[in-house]
Amino acid sequence: MKRRIFTAMAVLAFSAFGMNAQTLQSTTWKAYGISFKAPAGFNVEDDSEEGYIISTPTYYITVQLLEGEGIKRSELSQELKNIASDDEVTNQTPVTTFELPQFYGAQLKGNCETEQCIYSYLLTKDGSSGFYVSITYTDKQDNTPENILKSFSLEE
Repeated sequence: MKRRIFTAMAVLAFSAFGMNAQTLQSTTWKAYGISFKAPAGFNVEDDSEEGYIISTPTYYITVQLLEGEGIKRSELSQELKNIASDDEVTNQTPVTTFELPQFYGAQLKGNCETEQCIYSYLLTKDGSSGFYVSITYTDKQDNTPENILKSFSLEE
């Protein structure tokens, strides 16, 4: 009997995990050759030099080129915090930094009105360009936005 209960609980746990798992597919912002994994079945809302915006019923992803005099790696965290505050992101987490093969990054999470959001700045390791990434989503426990953010790369 205990074995059946354990098996049933394991099946339920796996099913719950499966509902939160999201199939990702590659996409590319052609204007700047930046690629990342996005939720399958997305709609492209903008693919221009101004930005790359895609969406599904659960996710809204915006990628834009950082404008200005050239942001430095040491400035990523403070600049990100400033833009999140300007956008009135509430319940902000502390800014965390990370490194991808081609980028230095900074990110924070918070609430964008009624949705969850991740704000991030990505700076190419050679310092030639930077990108702003915003991902809004519904479920606070969803790990897919982190997986999306960590998949960014430049096409060669």
